[in-house]
Amino acid sequence: MTRISFFVAALVLVGAATARAQQIAGNFDQLRVLVASGDTLTVTDVSGARMQGKVTQLSASALVLDVSGALRQFDAANVMSIEKRGTDSLKNGALTGFAIGGVLGGLAIGAAVAGDMGADGSTAAYALGGALVYGGIGAGIGAGIDAIIEGRRVIYASSNSPTTRLTVRPVFNGKRTGVLLSLRLTR
Repeated sequence: MTRISFFVAALVLVGAATARAQQIAGNFDQLRVLVASGDTLTVTDVSGARMQGKVTQLSASALVLDVSGALRQFDAANVMSIEKRGTDSLKNGALTGFAIGGVLGGLAIGAAVAGDMGADGSTAAYALGGALVYGGIGAGIGAGIDAIIEGRRVIYASSNSPTTRLTVRPVFNGKRTGVLLSLRLTR
């Protein structure tokens, strides 16, 4: 059983190391790389009001949107976040699918082989093989799901915006093994 626990912890570590948050612009200069004239954006100002329109101008200090035929200027100091509609990245879906499929496949194959053959050295090899096969299937399913998802993603957040951080760590403490999840929200 300790080999399976170690294997699961190793998969969690690999998944946690590869899962990274998408980078977002912290100022309007960085935003210029992500936005082109004519793109549709949703701006949330410091009061919480949301406005959607097409980009007509973007400078280091201001963004001008065409909102239903009227030009509306947003100064960088008054914008909390900007969202852009687009497709979801296939990478995070493939990684999530691989992790889920790999863990479930490895555990299922490892448990089945250990029950039939007894716990010997070949159990880990079968579990690894099952993890890779079912991880590949899960990656394909995750990428397929992400390919059909279209939604808004934050492309700009001011330094005053709240941030969320999720940390995943394996825990090895004597006879116990597990995973520590930590969620932190800062403003």
